[in-house]
Amino acid sequence: MLELNNQYTLMKRKIDTEVLKCFFNDTLVEQADRLPFEIIPKTRTPFRCCIYKERAMVRYRIMALSGINIERDDDEEKPLSAYMQEVLDEDKPPLPLLTTIITGCSGCPKSQYRISDGCRGCFARPCMSNCPKDAIVFINGQAHIQEDRCIRCGKCMEVCPFHAVVHIPVPCEEACPVDAVTKNEEGFVEIEHDKCIGCGKCVRSCPFGAIVERSGLFPVLKMIKKGEKVVAMVAPAIDGQFPGTLEQVKTAMKKAGFYDVVEVAEGAEITSENEAEELHEKITEGKGFMTTSCCAAYMELIYKHIPYLKDRHSTSLSPMGYTVNIIKERYPDAKMVFVGPCLAKKAEVARRYKDISGVITFAELASIFVAKGIDVREMEAESLGDTESFQDCREFAVSQGVANCVMRRFKKDGVNARVLPIDGLDKKTVRLMKTWEKRAPEADLVEVMACEGGCLAGPGTIVKPALAMKLRNGAKTAARPAAK
Repeated sequence: MLELNNQYTLMKRKIDTEVLKCFFNDTLVEQADRLPFEIIPKTRTPFRCCIYKERAMVRYRIMALSGINIERDDDEEKPLSAYMQEVLDEDKPPLPLLTTIITGCSGCPKSQYRISDGCRGCFARPCMSNCPKDAIVFINGQAHIQEDRCIRCGKCMEVCPFHAVVHIPVPCEEACPVDAVTKNEEGFVEIEHDKCIGCGKCVRSCPFGAIVERSGLFPVLKMIKKGEKVVAMVAPAIDGQFPGTLEQVKTAMKKAGFYDVVEVAEGAEITSENEAEELHEKITEGKGFMTTSCCAAYMELIYKHIPYLKDRHSTSLSPMGYTVNIIKERYPDAKMVFVGPCLAKKAEVARRYKDISGVITFAELASIFVAKGIDVREMEAESLGDTESFQDCREFAVSQGVANCVMRRFKKDGVNARVLPIDGLDKKTVRLMKTWEKRAPEADLVEVMACEGGCLAGPGTIVKPALAMKLRNGAKTAARPAAK
C-alpha cells in the first residue's frame, strides 16, 4: 500500500477541508462550482496531463465526499452545486462502500514480471531452472520472459541472485485479498460489490486516486448543525491519531459539536469477557477453534467468501455493538455516530446496528477540526471518567490486542488456550483460511485483523502506524494533564 505521506492524500485532505469550510459557512451550494478552480488554480503545475483533468478529479472527489455513487449517478452536465443541494436535502444510502472515478484510472497493464538490465546472464541460471513453465529463455546472454507462457508465480524473482527480475503489479488488484477489483472491457477499474469486504486496501493502494470511499460525513454534519444530541463512539485506534491526549481529543470533539464522547474500549471489555466464556465452553466441550468477531472486514469476508467460518466466529457482539447498549442506557434520546479507522464498519452498521446514525473516519474527523480551526493540542483536558476496568481494551486497536484482552479474562484453572493471530488479510491468508474446513488450524482462538498491524493501519487513519504506536506508548508513560 501507499505510504500515508503522498500527494494524493494531501490533496484529498485539502479538498475535504475546503468543502467543510463552505458547509459550516452555509455557502456550500453557492461555492461548489468554484471549488475545483480555487483548489486547482491556473498557476498550478499539474501532476496529471493538464489542470482540466485535475479539476475534474476534484469535482469527483467532492461528489464522493458527499456520499454520491459516481458510477451510477454521474451526470457531466449537472453542476456540482445541484449535487450539493441534493445532498443537503436528502441523505445518500451508505452502501456500496466504494465508488470509482474512471477519469482517474490510468488503465494499468496486467501484472507482470520483467527482466531488468541487472541480469548478468550467470552460469547458474536459477531463474530458468526454477520456472515451472519453461517461460525463461536466454538471448545474447540475457534472460527474457516469454509472456505467453508466464503464469506470474514469481519464482524467477525469488531466486535471482542479482535481483534483476522486477515485478510490476496492478496496485489495486494486487492489494485486494478477495479479487473484487477487476477491469471492464475498456480496461478501467471496477469494483465487484458483491465480493468487496470493505477492507479499503484498494483505496489506499491506487496511486491515481481512482478508487474512493463514499463518505457518510454529511448526514453526521447535518445532525450536529441542527443541534441534535449526537454522541460519538470512538474506536480504540483514536489513541495516537492526534497530537495531544485522549482527554484533549474528547474536548475537541465536543467543541466540534458532539454532545459527548464514549470510548468503544468500554464495549470491548464486554466483548472480551463474553469471548473468554465462549472460548472456555468450546475448549471444554471439544467444539474446535473459535475466531474473534471484532473486525468488520473479516466478518464481511466470512459471509461473502468463507461460509464455513460462520459457525466458528464468536457470537459476541463487536465492541461497537455493546457500546450502543451503553449509550442507549446513558442517553436514551441521543443519536450515535461511530468514529474510527475502518470503512467496513459502515457495512456492519447498515446491516446490523440500525440505532447508529452514522459512521465517519479519523481522517474525516481531522477535516472537521481543521475546517473549524480546532487544535487538539490547545484543548483543555476533560475527564474520561473511570476507565480502569477497560484500559487494556484500548489495545483492541493493535494486532494481538484482542486476543490478549480475551486471554487476560480467560484464566480458567487447568485449561490452556492456544492463540493464532492473523495479522492482515491478503490473497495468501484468505487461501489459507479456506483450507481450515478440511484441516483446522492448531489453535483454540484465532484473532483476525484485516489490516496488518491492526486498526492503527486502517484506511481511515491519518498517521503512520509506527508513529501512532509511538504516540500511544508515550501517552502511557507520560502523566496525563489534570482534568478540568
